[in-house]
Amino acid sequence: MAKQDWITRIKAEFTTIAIVMIPIAIGINQAGRLIHEALGLPVWLDTIGTIFTAMLCGPWVAGVGGFFTNVVTAIAYGRATSVFFGLVQLGIGFLAGFFAWKGWWKKWWKVPLCGIALAATAALISAPIVVTVRGGVSGQGIDLVFAFFLATGQNFWTAIFASRFLIEILDKGIISTYIPWAAVKRLPEKYARMFKYTKKVR
Repeated sequence: MAKQDWITRIKAEFTTIAIVMIPIAIGINQAGRLIHEALGLPVWLDTIGTIFTAMLCGPWVAGVGGFFTNVVTAIAYGRATSVFFGLVQLGIGFLAGFFAWKGWWKKWWKVPLCGIALAATAALISAPIVVTVRGGVSGQGIDLVFAFFLATGQNFWTAIFASRFLIEILDKGIISTYIPWAAVKRLPEKYARMFKYTKKVR
């Protein structure tokens, strides 16, 4: 019975408006990724939609939207390894949604703490993936940061995690956290009440 209740609660998260938010999250994430690539920015900007959805619809919906962002990237651009990085999106979606469920986004002083936790989570999940599928080299600006830590005498794994955490603080901890947080805070009430979790954020 407990298992059935658990499944029922998850299903209840996927309301019609929540399901509509999944492709919207994917679209926002893809737009951010395109900006990253077009401008050659050191941040990825591809989890803004995931975190935005987490604040509106909770962890399960955000996790699905985040993971399928990378599935779309893999199919549309022929980057099969992008699917592995969908685990980062999944982790970010679940954690940001958990913070929404606990009401932590509602208190302004907890927002930077949530951002740091998201950055650490992204670094911890992505570090072994980038080593496994790309040998530790991503072909992006983060490689310079990685090389810097190696040059200072850090071991391989410390350099991988430290370089990714440093970039993720800017990407997930600040930009991808504060943009959706500010958007939800300013969402007109007639739209805010359509979503289950906005009252836990505003």
